[in-house]
Amino acid sequence: MGKKKTKKDKRREQREQEAEARALALEAAKLKLKRYRVAAAVVPVVFLAAAIGVYVALDDKQLAGLIGMVGLAIWVPVLLGLIGARIQPRDRTRAGSIDFGNRR
Repeated sequence: MGKKKTKKDKRREQREQEAEARALALEAAKLKLKRYRVAAAVVPVVFLAAAIGVYVALDDKQLAGLIGMVGLAIWVPVLLGLIGARIQPRDRTRAGSIDFGNRR
C-alpha cells in the first residue's frame, strides 16, 4: 500500500506540471516565430526569381508583373504575422487592469 499524498505534495506536482506546460508552450511559440522568419525571407526571393525567370524566358512583362504582385500579396501578411508574433499580449486577468474612465 502506497503512501497517501499530502496537499503539499499535490501542489508541488501541480506546479511542476504547469511549469512543463509553460515550457512546451514557449518552445512552440519559438518554433512558430522561426517559421515566420524563414517564410518572410524565402517568399520574396522565390517570387522575385520566378518573375525574373518568366520575364527572361517568355519576354512577358505583364505575367512577370503579375507574379511579382502575387508574391507581394503573399509576403505582406507573412511579414505582418511575423511582427504580430513578437508582440506580447496585455495581462487582463485582473479586474483592475481594465480602465473604463470616469463614469459620472
